[in-house]
Amino acid sequence: MSAQIYKVGDSVSDFSGSLCPEGNQTISLYDYNGTENGGNYHVVWLIFFNLTSRSCQLEAAYTQSIMAQFADAGLATIGVGNGWRETVECTDWKKLFGVTYPIIDDSQSDIRDIFTRGTVPHHVLINHEMEVIYTARGYIMPPFGNDFLAVLNSALSELTTLSLDEIIVPDRPGIQKCYPNPFNPAVTVNFALQDEEFTQISVYNILGEKVDDLTAATFMPGFHDLRWNATEFPTGVYFIQLVTPTYQQTRKIMYLK
Repeated sequence: MSAQIYKVGDSVSDFSGSLCPEGNQTISLYDYNGTENGGNYHVVWLIFFNLTSRSCQLEAAYTQSIMAQFADAGLATIGVGNGWRETVECTDWKKLFGVTYPIIDDSQSDIRDIFTRGTVPHHVLINHEMEVIYTARGYIMPPFGNDFLAVLNSALSELTTLSLDEIIVPDRPGIQKCYPNPFNPAVTVNFALQDEEFTQISVYNILGEKVDDLTAATFMPGFHDLRWNATEFPTGVYFIQLVTPTYQQTRKIMYLK
């Protein structure tokens, strides 16, 4: 990692880290870069935390609520944590605080060092152009966090006002990717539409039985993300099926523990 510490206004280079607790799966910042992935723009929120920090523990559940509130508006939330003594502690963290967003194990990556050398929690917002628009340590829970929320809302509003020239119509419709895959316990389904269409996305088990419905709604042209949490389902092979009036596709995924 570079010795540089990113500040507001800096463009962020791509980086990646191993997902916790999977270990053998990685996630990259530029997975959410619209100019790299065909126009699937996001605002990225990096949450730097430490397992043993009481401050991080206190706001963990609140970060989940913010993620859930703004995920459909284009917010991609990534936890960047360290302090794990064993992988089970990462799983326990997710269960204890109800966290469903992906967490990078930063014990080897040192991603934190390119954003802060200070204490945690530390929060970073990166806009759809991969530019730092907010970076600060400390709580974002009420009564704190007003500046954070103001910057976040402004960045998300820019996503909805991107010109048609900036929004790339997909070359091909359907499921673009399911990541991570294999997954545990949640997988993100990225799909694309070339026209405004009613879209159904369902999950089937290996016997061909429908076990869950992810959506049945009309979507605009472009790229979209849905997340399936399989916590209540047994491990094994599943199939994600996308159906529109003009197109149908099935993609295999694997749930491992």
